[in-house]
Amino acid sequence: MRKIAIIGDKTSALGFKALGVDVFIMGREETFKVWEKISFDDYAIILLTEQAYLELKNLVEEKMNQDLPVFLIIPSAAVQLGLAKSRLRKIIEKAVGVDILAKEGRT
Repeated sequence: MRKIAIIGDKTSALGFKALGVDVFIMGREETFKVWEKISFDDYAIILLTEQAYLELKNLVEEKMNQDLPVFLIIPSAAVQLGLAKSRLRKIIEKAVGVDILAKEGRT
């Protein structure tokens, strides 16, 4: 059975451990070491904080063409860059054909 993992800063990721999610903490110098530790065949879903995604963007996008694991970007507890919301909006718009998250008069 495949598992769920999160890659991110300590503050954002540790809360997921109580839910049974495998936690990979990233520091500035450990970004690529964390990526190399992960056995991607073990996971169905990998959550990345926005900052982790930015640091690993090229590596993540190489893996996104595969069916599994699914990569989801989530806001960080410390810094919210808006990437998670923007990406989710694009995924939903592609799936249903309309931007259902847009507020009236705003996109």
